[in-house]
Amino acid sequence: MEIIKNDNELLFLISENNEQAFEMLIEKYDHVVQNIVNKYKAKASSIGLDIKDLKQEGLIGLTTAVKTFRDAKEASFKTYANILIERQILDLIKSHDRLKYRLLNNAISLDTFSVEEQQSLYEKVERNDVTPEIKLIDLESRKEIVKLLTPFELKVYELKLDGKSNKEISSILDKNSRSIENTIQRIKTKLKLNE
Repeated sequence: MEIIKNDNELLFLISENNEQAFEMLIEKYDHVVQNIVNKYKAKASSIGLDIKDLKQEGLIGLTTAVKTFRDAKEASFKTYANILIERQILDLIKSHDRLKYRLLNNAISLDTFSVEEQQSLYEKVERNDVTPEIKLIDLESRKEIVKLLTPFELKVYELKLDGKSNKEISSILDKNSRSIENTIQRIKTKLKLNE
């Protein structure tokens, strides 16, 4: 594919399901995502949030912008993408901050249990009891995920669930690591939009 620099051309090709155009647009806006990540790096670090998570959320925001942008005179794609990337990152920071304090407030100290209670609590956690209801929910979730993802995305998803690293997935599927990272972002976006 020839090098296309115009966002509108890339967006048109993406609407025609051109994966290479999608990857080109993601690569083109990578520096925009990184700039916004850098803007919130200090805040994220202060609440124990990994910078890689900020980057992933920024890419999710960018992917959402690609899927939802409608050519209008009010704003360019770049402006629209900036807003969605920043909003996605801010939402992650806010939710992580709330979650951090909720977990601390609701935490149960194991020191407060008697020996018998501790033992049964540890055993329960170690056994990781899975009820038939949970198995059924997992099966239904799996069916929904299969409907949402392309065959390639499903392969990446299953390898990721098996604990494989992006590098290992790249090697197994004989794809470059950038392609695997982009696929993972698409999977996250699809699953998030389907919640």
